Amino acid sequence: MKAIESKNKSSVHFKQVKESNLIDNTFSEFYDYIHHFKPHNDKILLSIILPMYNEENTIRKVLENLPSGKLIEVIVVDDHSTDNSLEEINKVNGNKKIKVIKHKENKGYGAAIVTGINNARGRVLVTMDSDGQHSPYDILAMIKPILDGEADYTIGSRYLGSYFYKLPVSTRLGEVLIEKLIQIFFGKRIMNNQNGFRAFNRKVIPIFKEFKYEGYAFCTEQIIRVTLKGFKIKECPIKVYDRKFGKSNIILTKLTINLFSCILQYLLMKLNITIFKRLNSEQMQIYQKAVKRSKIYSHLKYTRDIDTINPVFFIERSSRPVL
Repeated sequence: MKAIESKNKSSVHFKQVKESNLIDNTFSEFYDYIHHFKPHNDKILLSIILPMYNEENTIRKVLENLPSGKLIEVIVVDDHSTDNSLEEINKVNGNKKIKVIKHKENKGYGAAIVTGINNARGRVLVTMDSDGQHSPYDILAMIKPILDGEADYTIGSRYLGSYFYKLPVSTRLGEVLIEKLIQIFFGKRIMNNQNGFRAFNRKVIPIFKEFKYEGYAFCTEQIIRVTLKGFKIKECPIKVYDRKFGKSNIILTKLTINLFSCILQYLLMKLNITIFKRLNSEQMQIYQKAVKRSKIYSHLKYTRDIDTINPVFFIERSSRPVL
C-alpha cells in the first residue's frame, strides 16, 4: 500500500515538474529578453496585477501559468470575493510568491487595479484578467514596446491578434462607438478599448491617483488620461479566449452611462469648461466662495467670464485644464 502511495506521489511530482518545465520552455524567449533589463540590486522589473472577484474556477490555473523569478512579482487584489477564490490561490503549485491584497468591501474593477498599482514595485506593470481569457504568453508582446522605448502604455487587442469565441454584436458596436468618440475628441484610435490586458511604464502611475470611475469605465478613463498627459500609447496583438466559468460582472446599462459620462466629463476638462449649477440669485458670491473652499475646484481662477446657459446653469472657461 505504501509503495502504491509512493508511486502516486512520484507520479504527481513528475507531472508538476513536467508542467513547470513546459512553462519555462514556453517563456524561454521572455526570460532571455527581460534578462537584458535586469535592474541593480535585484529590484523588481515586472509587476503582474490581477484584479479578482469570484474566480475560484480559474484563478489557480492563471497563476500557475504566469512567468516567475526574482525580477517578477505577482499581485492578486481580491475585491471581496464570496466564493473559494482565496482558497484556490493557496493551492498554487511551485514556489511562486504571490502577494494577495484583500478589499474589505467590493469596490469595483478600477479600484482593484489601483490598489494593485499602489502596491507594485516593478519598473513595468501589467494588468490582466483573472478569468482565464488572457494568455500569459502574450506578456512579452505587451512589455517589449515599453522596455524598447516605443511606448509608455500598451493595450492588448483581439482585433490585431485573435479571439476564440463568438463576439456579441452589442460588444463590437459599443467598442466601435467608443473608439470613434475617443478618436474624434482626443485624437487617439484604440479598437479594443475595453480590454483589461494592459502594460505601462512606472512613470505613468500618477494618472491613476485621481481616477473618477471605479468600475469598468475605468478602462476608457485610463486611455483618455494617458492621452491628455501626452504619453505614447500602442495597441498590441494578443489572443483572447472564451470565458469557460462564471459570468461577466458587467452591467451593460450602467457601463454605457458611465462611459458616455466619462467621455463628456474629460471633454469638458479638455476644453477648459466647467459647468456649475446656480444655487440662488447671488450666484457670483457663492461661486467665488465655493472655489476658495472646495478642493475639487481649487484649480479654478475666479473670474466674471461667465456665460449663462439658462436661469439654472452657467459655465466658466478656466485658464487651466484638469487632468
